[in-house]
Amino acid sequence: MKPKYDLMMFDLDGTLTDSSGGIFESIKYSLNKMNCPIPEEKTLRKFIGPPLFQSFRKYCGMDDEAANRADSYFRKSYYETGAFNNTLFPHMEELLKDLKNAGANLAVVTSKPITITPKVLEFVKVTQYFNGIFAPDEGEHSGRKCLLINDCLKTLKVKPENAVMIGDTHFDAAGARESGTNFIGVLFGFGSKQEMVDEGGKVFARDLDELKSSLLENS
Repeated sequence: MKPKYDLMMFDLDGTLTDSSGGIFESIKYSLNKMNCPIPEEKTLRKFIGPPLFQSFRKYCGMDDEAANRADSYFRKSYYETGAFNNTLFPHMEELLKDLKNAGANLAVVTSKPITITPKVLEFVKVTQYFNGIFAPDEGEHSGRKCLLINDCLKTLKVKPENAVMIGDTHFDAAGARESGTNFIGVLFGFGSKQEMVDEGGKVFARDLDELKSSLLENS
């Protein structure tokens, strides 16, 4: 088997790991501190993917100042406990091993801040599979995944058309489209297929077997 792409970029939350428990726990902590009502779980799931600053504004009606405070409360809870209420999706490490054994070049591209992302990868014991981690600085709210993807492509010296972004939300699909790179949407994460289709997504994987088939080909 050999890689179909020169670079495979993985989102973190909802793609490599099921981080919902810790994220929901910390969102609820933040909203309680802000004296804001807690949305139903269907809405909470939409917080996962984009920068939380944007989600607090969009789903809780906060202005910039309030969203920044809510974001700070979230990070306090998440960095202390929530980040480690987190598990790899079943058989994900096997997939990463298979990709590396086939000679694939792997990177993590996530909107989770760079201050916590390496710790999460270390906690779930997959750091060794990745040649780079691309994440925003603390307090960066641009919300454009394409900036992170472009940084990854430039740093690892890969052309957009020879790379693929693997993610579970419209945020990932939009970033891939804006960067001119390929996209594979995973359907076991937190986003919906239709949202990814609306952002140009065309290739989807229902499970890790389908994802592996989309990433490797017979040599």
